[in-house]
Amino acid sequence: MCEKPLQNYYFKYDKDAFNKLFSKTRGLFLESDYVVGNLETVFAGKQAGYTDHIYCFNTPDSFAESLAESGIGMVTTATNHALDRGVCGLLRTLNILDDNGIEHTGTFRGLADNVYVKDIKGMKIGFISYTYGTNTHETNIILSEEQRCLLNLLQPQSYKHQQLEKSSSSNNSLWRTLSRGAFRWLSIENRIKINRLLHRPYNISRIDALSREEKENIFYEKLEADISYAKKESDLLFVCTHMGGQFNAKPGDFSRYIARSVAAMGADFVISNHAHVVHPFEKIDNTYVFYCLGNYSISPSSIYVLHDLKPEYSICLHVYIDVKSKDAKCTFSILKIVETRNGQLIVWPIDELSEQLDIKERILLQRDVTFIYNRFLEENQKSVELKREYPILGDFNRNGILC
Repeated sequence: MCEKPLQNYYFKYDKDAFNKLFSKTRGLFLESDYVVGNLETVFAGKQAGYTDHIYCFNTPDSFAESLAESGIGMVTTATNHALDRGVCGLLRTLNILDDNGIEHTGTFRGLADNVYVKDIKGMKIGFISYTYGTNTHETNIILSEEQRCLLNLLQPQSYKHQQLEKSSSSNNSLWRTLSRGAFRWLSIENRIKINRLLHRPYNISRIDALSREEKENIFYEKLEADISYAKKESDLLFVCTHMGGQFNAKPGDFSRYIARSVAAMGADFVISNHAHVVHPFEKIDNTYVFYCLGNYSISPSSIYVLHDLKPEYSICLHVYIDVKSKDAKCTFSILKIVETRNGQLIVWPIDELSEQLDIKERILLQRDVTFIYNRFLEENQKSVELKREYPILGDFNRNGILC
């Protein structure tokens, strides 16, 4: 992501800000044969207006250049922000990614294969990218039936399936009624600013629910067809879903339903993002499911961010594959976003970051890392060492046998 604080820093202070953002993870990425990220913005060009809204994005093209320079080889583009600047923005984004040598899947120029297969050292790796929706409440953009081939959707764009997870003092119905009347003429950002100034809840975590109609959704038939095709064309299949709540503690019924459905369809990995905080992973039969890896480059100072579950941390998932046996082994690194007062971001692997800190700061970092580690693996370690890489238990081979 590239939100307003970082974008403003880029324009006001330093045109090298995007390169600096990725500078500390480049070494980690270059250790891999192929690096895949989730792109949650568009490159619609200056004429379309850069990001001026907290929930609707458009980023300078130089951000794509910095992504490529950092070692990112591919991005998934089916996200809730894919239509933030309409169909033209979606299409131009693909052009900018192509210009910078970044491969992509999830959004398309027209009728095309919905499965991307990458040959890595003679092994075929399949990628499928789908999103739950496209922020129609912000953009009012609904694709026509003819345009649906531009974007992989898990459900109709008009569906709304998020519910408030917790609301604490916001349960005061009188306050909510007064707020709606007094604030209706203000922008969302200004409403949040006023609530923060008044020490009122300014945002509420949301969890994704599941309706009966969604279980009968014809959109799943397309996903199942894609997975069936991909299994024939690839040795290992990653299904990358953009779904979940917002700052919620655990995945909701919708995410779990999709994950179990995709696992039953035969995917090897389900890797999802959207909730902005690290979620626990689980193994469903022979499928590894990662409900949310956190934030790689969100601005922690963005006004809507909830900080309880430490959104400045993310998981960098590593998959080691034996080309001959096609066995796979998973490990992970923990990354942290560091933000200056003016909005510059730098993403650090925690082992390298710890070397820059004094003893007191290192103790605080270790406390946070222990929290993220325990959330991700659902463990209860008292203290976790600050390391480059951690194992994930239960490594597997293609026959579903633990190895």
